[in-house]
Amino acid sequence: MSDKRKLILACAEQLLLAEGDSAFSMQTIANKVGISKGAIYLHFKSKDELLLAVFERQTADLLDKIRAILESDKLTPIAKLKQQIRFQHEDLQQYQAMFQLLLQEESLSFSNNLIMFYQEFRLTWLTLQEGFLLENYGEQVRPWKTDLAMTLDGIIANYLSLPVIEGIDFDTEKLVNWVVSCMDSICTALPNQALLPVLTEQDFPSQKEIEAKKRQLHEQKVQQAFLQLQEKSQKLKLAPQKREIVDHTIALLEAQLQGENPDTVLIRALLAGLRDYRGLNTERQLLAERLNVEAV
Repeated sequence: MSDKRKLILACAEQLLLAEGDSAFSMQTIANKVGISKGAIYLHFKSKDELLLAVFERQTADLLDKIRAILESDKLTPIAKLKQQIRFQHEDLQQYQAMFQLLLQEESLSFSNNLIMFYQEFRLTWLTLQEGFLLENYGEQVRPWKTDLAMTLDGIIANYLSLPVIEGIDFDTEKLVNWVVSCMDSICTALPNQALLPVLTEQDFPSQKEIEAKKRQLHEQKVQQAFLQLQEKSQKLKLAPQKREIVDHTIALLEAQLQGENPDTVLIRALLAGLRDYRGLNTERQLLAERLNVEAV
Protein backbone atom coordinates (compact mmCIF):
# COMPACT_ATOMS: atom_id res chain seq x y z
CA MET A 1 0.00 0.00 0.00
CA SER A 2 1.45 3.39 -0.98
CA ASP A 3 2.13 6.03 1.66
CA LYS A 4 -0.44 8.36 0.09
CA ARG A 5 -3.14 5.67 0.14
CA LYS A 6 -2.34 4.91 3.79
CA LEU A 7 -2.61 8.60 4.65
CA ILE A 8 -5.97 8.96 2.89
CA LEU A 9 -7.32 5.85 4.59
CA ALA A 10 -6.12 6.93 8.05
CA CYS A 11 -7.62 10.38 7.61
CA ALA A 12 -10.93 8.94 6.39
CA GLU A 13 -11.09 6.57 9.35
CA GLN A 14 -10.29 9.36 11.81
CA LEU A 15 -12.93 11.62 10.27
CA LEU A 16 -15.59 8.91 10.32
CA LEU A 17 -14.93 7.96 13.94
CA ALA A 18 -14.68 11.57 15.15
CA GLU A 19 -17.48 13.26 13.24
CA GLY A 20 -19.62 10.53 11.72
CA ASP A 21 -20.99 10.16 8.22
CA SER A 22 -22.34 13.73 7.99
CA ALA A 23 -18.79 15.08 7.65
CA PHE A 24 -17.57 12.23 5.46
CA SER A 25 -16.93 13.52 1.93
CA MET A 26 -14.12 13.19 -0.56
CA GLN A 27 -13.57 16.96 -0.50
CA THR A 28 -13.32 17.10 3.30
CA ILE A 29 -10.80 14.27 3.32
CA ALA A 30 -8.82 15.90 0.52
CA ASN A 31 -8.65 19.13 2.53
CA LYS A 32 -7.44 17.32 5.64
CA VAL A 33 -4.80 15.34 3.74
CA GLY A 34 -3.69 18.41 1.83
CA ILE A 35 -4.26 17.07 -1.67
CA SER A 36 -6.76 17.68 -4.43
CA LYS A 37 -10.06 15.82 -4.52
CA GLY A 38 -9.01 14.31 -7.84
CA ALA A 39 -5.88 12.86 -6.25
CA ILE A 40 -8.03 10.74 -3.92
CA TYR A 41 -9.70 9.15 -6.94
CA LEU A 42 -6.32 7.84 -8.06
CA HIS A 43 -6.45 5.50 -5.05
CA PHE A 44 -10.20 5.10 -4.41
CA LYS A 45 -12.49 5.32 -7.41
CA SER A 46 -15.54 6.27 -5.33
CA LYS A 47 -16.71 7.19 -1.85
CA ASP A 48 -18.13 3.66 -1.54
CA GLU A 49 -14.71 2.14 -2.22
CA LEU A 50 -13.07 4.38 0.37
CA LEU A 51 -15.74 3.60 2.97
CA LEU A 52 -15.34 -0.09 2.27
CA ALA A 53 -11.58 0.18 2.86
CA VAL A 54 -12.28 1.91 6.19
CA PHE A 55 -14.77 -0.82 7.16
CA GLU A 56 -12.26 -3.54 6.29
CA ARG A 57 -9.61 -1.90 8.44
CA GLN A 58 -11.93 -1.39 11.40
CA THR A 59 -13.44 -4.88 11.30
CA ALA A 60 -9.98 -6.46 11.07
CA ASP A 61 -9.10 -4.70 14.32
CA LEU A 62 -12.40 -5.76 15.88
CA LEU A 63 -11.95 -9.42 14.92
CA ASP A 64 -8.39 -9.46 16.26
CA LYS A 65 -9.66 -8.29 19.66
CA ILE A 66 -12.43 -10.92 19.75
CA ARG A 67 -9.93 -13.65 18.77
CA ALA A 68 -7.63 -12.54 21.59
CA ILE A 69 -10.46 -13.16 24.08
CA LEU A 70 -11.33 -16.56 22.60
CA GLU A 71 -7.69 -17.71 22.55
CA SER A 72 -6.82 -16.42 26.03
CA ASP A 73 -5.37 -19.06 28.36
CA LYS A 74 -6.07 -16.90 31.41
CA LEU A 75 -9.87 -17.03 31.20
CA THR A 76 -12.32 -19.87 31.77
CA PRO A 77 -14.77 -20.64 28.95
CA ILE A 78 -17.64 -18.85 30.71
CA ALA A 79 -15.38 -15.88 31.48
CA LYS A 80 -14.48 -15.66 27.79
CA LEU A 81 -18.14 -15.63 26.77
CA LYS A 82 -18.90 -12.91 29.31
CA GLN A 83 -15.84 -10.88 28.33
CA GLN A 84 -16.74 -10.83 24.65
CA ILE A 85 -20.26 -9.64 25.52
CA ARG A 86 -18.74 -6.89 27.66
CA PHE A 87 -16.39 -5.99 24.82
CA GLN A 88 -19.24 -5.70 22.35
CA HIS A 89 -21.24 -3.45 24.67
CA GLU A 90 -18.46 -1.26 26.02
CA ASP A 91 -15.76 -1.15 23.37
CA LEU A 92 -17.81 -1.21 20.18
CA GLN A 93 -18.86 2.40 20.75
CA GLN A 94 -15.81 3.44 18.72
CA TYR A 95 -17.36 1.63 15.76
CA GLN A 96 -20.69 3.42 16.15
CA ALA A 97 -20.22 5.64 13.10
CA MET A 98 -19.49 2.59 10.95
CA PHE A 99 -22.61 0.79 12.14
CA GLN A 100 -24.71 3.90 11.54
CA LEU A 101 -23.53 4.02 7.94
CA LEU A 102 -24.26 0.34 7.40
CA LEU A 103 -27.78 0.84 8.81
CA GLN A 104 -28.54 3.65 6.36
CA GLU A 105 -29.64 2.43 2.94
CA GLU A 106 -28.49 5.58 1.17
CA SER A 107 -25.00 5.44 2.61
CA LEU A 108 -23.67 2.64 0.43
CA SER A 109 -24.74 0.99 -2.79
CA PHE A 110 -24.70 -2.79 -2.55
CA SER A 111 -21.77 -3.47 -4.85
CA ASN A 112 -20.28 -6.92 -5.23
CA ASN A 113 -17.33 -5.78 -3.12
CA LEU A 114 -19.60 -4.71 -0.26
CA ILE A 115 -21.63 -7.92 -0.43
CA MET A 116 -18.47 -10.02 -0.27
CA PHE A 117 -17.10 -7.90 2.57
CA TYR A 118 -20.28 -8.52 4.53
CA GLN A 119 -20.32 -12.25 3.71
CA GLU A 120 -16.71 -12.71 4.77
CA PHE A 121 -17.14 -10.70 7.96
CA ARG A 122 -20.34 -12.57 8.86
CA LEU A 123 -18.71 -15.95 8.25
CA THR A 124 -15.70 -15.06 10.41
CA TRP A 125 -17.89 -13.55 13.12
CA LEU A 126 -20.20 -16.58 13.31
CA THR A 127 -17.20 -18.92 13.45
CA LEU A 128 -15.85 -17.00 16.44
CA GLN A 129 -19.25 -17.07 18.17
CA GLU A 130 -19.43 -20.82 17.56
CA GLY A 131 -16.03 -21.11 19.23
CA PHE A 132 -17.26 -19.43 22.40
CA LEU A 133 -20.36 -21.65 22.50
CA LEU A 134 -18.61 -24.95 21.81
CA GLU A 135 -15.98 -24.19 24.44
CA ASN A 136 -18.72 -23.53 27.00
CA TYR A 137 -21.32 -26.17 26.16
CA GLY A 138 -19.29 -28.89 24.48
CA GLU A 139 -19.85 -31.25 21.58
CA GLN A 140 -23.44 -31.92 22.58
CA VAL A 141 -24.52 -28.62 20.95
CA ARG A 142 -22.39 -28.96 17.79
CA PRO A 143 -25.34 -29.95 15.54
CA TRP A 144 -26.94 -26.57 16.33
CA LYS A 145 -23.76 -24.47 16.49
CA THR A 146 -24.78 -22.20 13.60
CA ASP A 147 -28.27 -21.59 14.96
CA LEU A 148 -26.84 -20.95 18.42
CA ALA A 149 -24.28 -18.50 17.05
CA MET A 150 -27.05 -16.69 15.16
CA THR A 151 -29.16 -16.61 18.34
CA LEU A 152 -26.32 -15.30 20.48
CA ASP A 153 -25.40 -12.69 17.90
CA GLY A 154 -29.03 -11.68 17.41
CA ILE A 155 -29.68 -11.11 21.10
CA ILE A 156 -26.55 -8.99 21.54
CA ALA A 157 -27.03 -7.08 18.28
CA ASN A 158 -30.56 -6.02 19.21
CA TYR A 159 -29.38 -4.63 22.53
CA LEU A 160 -26.37 -2.94 20.92
CA SER A 161 -28.59 -1.18 18.39
CA LEU A 162 -30.44 0.68 21.16
CA PRO A 163 -27.69 3.20 22.03
CA VAL A 164 -27.09 3.86 18.31
CA ILE A 165 -30.69 4.19 17.17
CA GLU A 166 -32.71 5.07 20.28
CA GLY A 167 -30.10 6.63 22.52
CA ILE A 168 -30.94 4.06 25.22
CA ASP A 169 -28.14 2.80 27.42
CA PHE A 170 -28.15 0.09 30.06
CA ASP A 171 -25.93 -1.65 32.59
CA THR A 172 -23.32 -3.91 31.00
CA GLU A 173 -23.40 -6.59 33.69
CA LYS A 174 -27.18 -6.90 33.45
CA LEU A 175 -26.78 -7.55 29.73
CA VAL A 176 -23.99 -10.08 30.34
CA ASN A 177 -26.00 -12.01 32.92
CA TRP A 178 -29.15 -11.96 30.81
CA VAL A 179 -27.45 -13.22 27.64
CA VAL A 180 -25.50 -15.95 29.45
CA SER A 181 -28.64 -17.10 31.27
CA CYS A 182 -30.54 -17.29 27.98
CA MET A 183 -27.78 -19.29 26.29
CA ASP A 184 -27.45 -21.59 29.32
CA SER A 185 -31.17 -22.40 29.16
CA ILE A 186 -31.16 -23.01 25.42
CA CYS A 187 -27.97 -25.07 25.30
CA THR A 188 -28.94 -27.20 28.30
CA ALA A 189 -32.34 -28.08 26.83
CA LEU A 190 -31.31 -28.65 23.20
CA PRO A 191 -29.74 -32.13 23.43
CA ASN A 192 -32.95 -33.48 24.98
CA GLN A 193 -35.18 -32.15 22.21
CA ALA A 194 -35.79 -33.57 18.76
CA LEU A 195 -35.15 -30.28 17.00
CA LEU A 196 -33.52 -30.17 13.60
CA PRO A 197 -31.12 -27.30 12.89
CA VAL A 198 -32.57 -24.40 10.92
CA LEU A 199 -29.17 -23.49 9.48
CA THR A 200 -25.81 -25.19 9.11
CA GLU A 201 -22.49 -23.87 7.86
CA GLN A 202 -23.32 -25.35 4.43
CA ASP A 203 -26.06 -22.73 4.03
CA PHE A 204 -23.49 -19.92 3.92
CA PRO A 205 -20.89 -19.20 1.23
CA SER A 206 -17.66 -20.89 2.23
CA GLN A 207 -14.44 -18.97 2.74
CA LYS A 208 -13.14 -20.68 -0.39
CA GLU A 209 -16.08 -19.44 -2.46
CA ILE A 210 -15.73 -15.91 -1.11
CA GLU A 211 -11.99 -15.89 -1.83
CA ALA A 212 -12.65 -17.06 -5.41
CA LYS A 213 -15.09 -14.19 -5.96
CA LYS A 214 -12.65 -11.72 -4.45
CA ARG A 215 -9.90 -12.90 -6.78
CA GLN A 216 -12.22 -12.53 -9.75
CA LEU A 217 -13.14 -8.97 -8.82
CA HIS A 218 -9.49 -8.13 -8.14
CA GLU A 219 -8.53 -9.42 -11.58
CA GLN A 220 -11.24 -7.24 -13.12
CA LYS A 221 -9.89 -4.17 -11.32
CA VAL A 222 -6.34 -4.97 -12.47
CA GLN A 223 -7.54 -5.40 -16.06
CA GLN A 224 -9.41 -2.11 -15.90
CA ALA A 225 -6.30 -0.30 -14.63
CA PHE A 226 -4.17 -1.89 -17.35
CA LEU A 227 -6.61 -0.85 -20.07
CA GLN A 228 -6.49 2.74 -18.80
CA LEU A 229 -2.69 2.65 -18.98
CA GLN A 230 -2.77 1.11 -22.44
CA GLU A 231 -5.27 3.64 -23.79
CA LYS A 232 -3.34 6.58 -22.33
CA SER A 233 -0.08 5.29 -23.79
CA GLN A 234 -1.61 5.22 -27.26
CA LYS A 235 -2.50 8.89 -26.99
CA LEU A 236 1.05 10.03 -26.21
CA LYS A 237 2.87 11.90 -28.95
CA LEU A 238 6.26 10.19 -29.07
CA ALA A 239 9.24 9.89 -31.37
CA PRO A 240 9.36 6.53 -33.21
CA GLN A 241 12.07 5.06 -30.96
CA LYS A 242 10.22 5.99 -27.76
CA ARG A 243 6.93 4.79 -29.25
CA GLU A 244 8.51 1.40 -29.87
CA ILE A 245 9.79 1.22 -26.27
CA VAL A 246 6.44 2.16 -24.76
CA ASP A 247 4.46 -0.24 -26.97
CA HIS A 248 6.86 -3.08 -26.22
CA THR A 249 6.66 -2.40 -22.47
CA ILE A 250 2.86 -2.35 -22.57
CA ALA A 251 2.85 -5.62 -24.53
CA LEU A 252 5.14 -7.28 -21.98
CA LEU A 253 2.90 -6.05 -19.15
CA GLU A 254 -0.15 -7.48 -20.86
CA ALA A 255 1.56 -10.84 -21.35
CA GLN A 256 2.48 -10.97 -17.66
CA LEU A 257 -1.01 -10.06 -16.52
CA GLN A 258 -2.57 -12.71 -18.73
CA GLY A 259 -0.21 -15.44 -17.53
CA GLU A 260 -1.02 -17.88 -14.74
CA ASN A 261 1.92 -16.84 -12.57
CA PRO A 262 2.81 -13.18 -13.19
CA ASP A 263 6.36 -12.24 -12.28
CA THR A 264 5.93 -9.35 -9.83
CA VAL A 265 9.62 -8.42 -10.04
CA LEU A 266 9.39 -8.11 -13.82
CA ILE A 267 6.10 -6.19 -13.58
CA ARG A 268 7.69 -3.79 -11.11
CA ALA A 269 10.62 -3.27 -13.50
CA LEU A 270 8.31 -2.72 -16.48
CA LEU A 271 6.28 -0.12 -14.58
CA ALA A 272 9.51 1.55 -13.48
CA GLY A 273 10.50 1.73 -17.15
CA LEU A 274 7.48 3.94 -17.82
CA ARG A 275 8.23 6.50 -15.10
CA ASP A 276 9.96 8.92 -17.50
CA TYR A 277 6.72 9.31 -19.45
CA ARG A 278 4.93 11.77 -17.20
CA GLY A 279 1.71 11.47 -19.13
CA LEU A 280 1.43 7.90 -17.85
CA ASN A 281 2.23 8.54 -14.21
CA THR A 282 -1.35 8.45 -12.91
CA GLU A 283 -2.24 5.25 -14.76
CA ARG A 284 1.10 3.64 -13.91
CA GLN A 285 0.59 4.27 -10.20
CA LEU A 286 -2.98 3.00 -10.32
CA LEU A 287 -1.91 -0.30 -11.89
CA ALA A 288 0.90 -0.67 -9.36
CA GLU A 289 -1.61 -0.04 -6.57
CA ARG A 290 -3.97 -2.68 -7.94
CA LEU A 291 -1.10 -5.18 -8.20
CA ASN A 292 0.29 -4.26 -4.78
CA VAL A 293 3.74 -3.51 -6.18
CA GLU A 294 5.86 -0.44 -5.60
CA ALA A 295 5.73 2.14 -8.40
CA VAL A 296 9.38 3.19 -8.28
